[in-house]
Amino acid sequence: MQKITSVEEIKKLATPEELELYSYVVDNVELVVAEVMQMILDGQKSGDGGQFLIYGPQNSGKTLLACLIIDALIKNKITFVAIQPDVDRTDVPRNRYYSRSGVERSVLSVKNKYDLIKVFDKNDVVIIDEVQFLPSELQSFFLKMVSDFVRRGGWVVSVGILYTAQGSEFLLPAVLKEKATKNYELTATCLKCGVRGARLNQRLVDGIPTSSDDPELIPPSSKVVYEPRCGECHVING
Repeated sequence: MQKITSVEEIKKLATPEELELYSYVVDNVELVVAEVMQMILDGQKSGDGGQFLIYGPQNSGKTLLACLIIDALIKNKITFVAIQPDVDRTDVPRNRYYSRSGVERSVLSVKNKYDLIKVFDKNDVVIIDEVQFLPSELQSFFLKMVSDFVRRGGWVVSVGILYTAQGSEFLLPAVLKEKATKNYELTATCLKCGVRGARLNQRLVDGIPTSSDDPELIPPSSKVVYEPRCGECHVING
């Protein structure tokens, strides 16, 4: 069995044909980036802080969105830091955001409370991608840091997956959704029927849909793959 060793093997670059077919995903991402940036710019003027949760399944443009927000913050000369959880997963490469569209940016991977304290100091905006993978022992601390940061006039952009492969909600994104100034849901194209608006991730283990008894988190591998599915095509065994 061939072992998957790089994010490039999991998040394969989209072909020119795929980029054209799914250009609507990029269009949606650009609209969200524009709205988020306008709210941040308005908050900079008024002194108000806020937070966003931007969520969606595979191939919905989440990491591309995080990269484009980085570019927009640089353009507007706003002090920021972009982070992600430091986890042992091939699909979350250390210290970089990597999008299937070919866009990638250098970021910081955080693994403890000290890392988070540094992140929320001396920045106007904090971006976190793959927020659902933040270790459980850091989640309460992260929420407290976010709350204090927003109260001081900072802005937090949390990006990630809300729904587990079994269709329930990851705890941290669910709490962030309740507390958010505004939420955005990105969608994808169902890889089974081709309909737009897919909201869920289908986990396949050796080609068989996941069981309701499987763990919430299983990294992709040569045996385990994830793909976006609409509600009609999403399957859970058991």
